[in-house]
Amino acid sequence: MNTTASPTPWQTALGQRIEQALARSRLAHAPLSDAAPGEPATRWRLPPRPAADNQVAGALGELLGGAAAQAELIAHCLQHYRQQLAGGAPEDDLGAALAAYLGACRQAMDHEPLTGPRWRAVTQWLKAWVIDELPWDDAPLAERQDAFERFAVLAVALGEWTVQASRQGKAQQASATWMARTSLRGQLGLDLPALGAALRHLDMATAADPSAARGELGAAADRQHGPGPV
Repeated sequence: MNTTASPTPWQTALGQRIEQALARSRLAHAPLSDAAPGEPATRWRLPPRPAADNQVAGALGELLGGAAAQAELIAHCLQHYRQQLAGGAPEDDLGAALAAYLGACRQAMDHEPLTGPRWRAVTQWLKAWVIDELPWDDAPLAERQDAFERFAVLAVALGEWTVQASRQGKAQQASATWMARTSLRGQLGLDLPALGAALRHLDMATAADPSAARGELGAAADRQHGPGPV
């Protein structure tokens, strides 16, 4: 898996569909998020690719230096997503990983935590505006597994980078925003400010329950240890 490669036709179609949804959904009420506790879920589920076949070494190649460091970090991020965020589910959920990635991009720009309710709200937004509009079987299974791994890794990396940046000042916070902007443009052809504007609209549906549960992404998990500057 390599984020510097040209997106596949299916991933290009995904980016185009999200771009359309960003424009259209701002003219409508935000979809109600599922208030039930637990991890968000969609119908975009996949069997995990065997570890020996993973192609993740290179997912952050345009953002990090050193092949050995990349491989170690990427493997850690993928394991963290599956075990901590997805709760060890037997199947990978590409829709939930995509929602986590989009939410982490917004977090890196606004420096606000991606709480559980916010993650579920983004997932619900994708289900309402994107997932049912895009054929699921158009791409080979391996390409969809590749997309899951990429979004899961980037979601965790962005979350952790945002936490670290929040402790180090504005220059590092700007680097987290740059990472989000660069990866979002490369992965989906999307504009970060446009994404942030749409996802802020979803906060109306989550304002009643802004708490973060242990194991959530980045700055949300960091809030468990006391107030911070994020």
